[in-house]
Amino acid sequence: MRFISIEKRDLSMTPHLDEDLVRELWPTLSSITYLNTASTGVPSVPVAEAIDRLVKNRSEANWTSEDTQQLHDAVKAKLSTLLGGSASEYAFVPSTSAALNAFGHSIEYPAGSNIVICDLEFPSNYIPWQNIASRYNVELRIAKSKGGAAPTEKFRKLIDSNTRVVAVSHTQFGSGYRSDLRPLAEAVHSNDGFLVADIIQSVGWADINLDEAKVDFAAGQATKWIAGPIGAGYAYIRNETMQYLNPIFLGWRSVKRHRDFTYTERQPKEDASMFEWGSPPLIAYAGFSAALDVLLKIPAKTRKETALDNASYLKEQLNKKDISFYDFDDEHDSPIVSCQPSNLKNLQNELKTEGIFCSVRHGRLRVSPHFYNTNDDIDRLVHNLE
Repeated sequence: MRFISIEKRDLSMTPHLDEDLVRELWPTLSSITYLNTASTGVPSVPVAEAIDRLVKNRSEANWTSEDTQQLHDAVKAKLSTLLGGSASEYAFVPSTSAALNAFGHSIEYPAGSNIVICDLEFPSNYIPWQNIASRYNVELRIAKSKGGAAPTEKFRKLIDSNTRVVAVSHTQFGSGYRSDLRPLAEAVHSNDGFLVADIIQSVGWADINLDEAKVDFAAGQATKWIAGPIGAGYAYIRNETMQYLNPIFLGWRSVKRHRDFTYTERQPKEDASMFEWGSPPLIAYAGFSAALDVLLKIPAKTRKETALDNASYLKEQLNKKDISFYDFDDEHDSPIVSCQPSNLKNLQNELKTEGIFCSVRHGRLRVSPHFYNTNDDIDRLVHNLE
């Protein structure tokens, strides 16, 4: 495999990336039409190379615990650059589900408490809350969506002085609706509750600053819009929120002086790594680090505008064929387009045989172009829709 040094590349072009450069970084996309990033993104060549290097170093016993710590520190620093906050506010977790469970079981639920979610959520952001509500005798309140949207006002009507958590996806996996994090944070904080955000469908294309949005806890994985490996999860805990957490699970890496292996009583760390129970998978985080390098070389405006412009072009073509789709204003739009072609039955498999990759969600075709897609990709898809 030839090695591509992302450090030597100029990815600063706006408003769109150079197509030749994109195809060099993602050569697979020259032979398929991949419009399914909301399921899993396509890792770039630098990601594959980073994983190869890690495996080679490990196979030659050319890797130390200091190397591991440097990798961990580097990934957290990059997450801080990408999403705001400090590196100490980030933790490595097995998955979004694990992170949401860890947080949800670490706060108190006084008698009469409630949790607010909406009916658009992916299972990882409602099953934990259903379980917590049942286990701790907490009321679970559901904001009802309409037309694929769950506006802030729907949540506000359900938030009161007993609300402990408002849990929401920044971008909804099925409809593509993008939520207003800061207004939701203000609403729940005014009642002494916490805002929890699933950000897996946003990070990589959206311009998010978790610190400025006043999010208390957020979680995601590298596998979608970051275009990294499966298994590299991350969590964010706002500094001001950590004092309220009493982790229900602890492991050797989540306690103070974790490199001291002497048997003794231990206390949890006071930063986000209190949720790091054991050793994160090195291979996944080596690839994650490289994927973050690629993202951080591309200006945030370019990532966002390219992805959204691709989605906008798709909607224009769908309109020409009278195919309906969810459409939101600029503040709530995303690259996820949920449409309803008349030939939906068996369409996903038919498209796959043509080398076109999308998903079906909630009885609709979900198309999710990223910044690495082109108008030609979209034209090829739409040609197969009725």
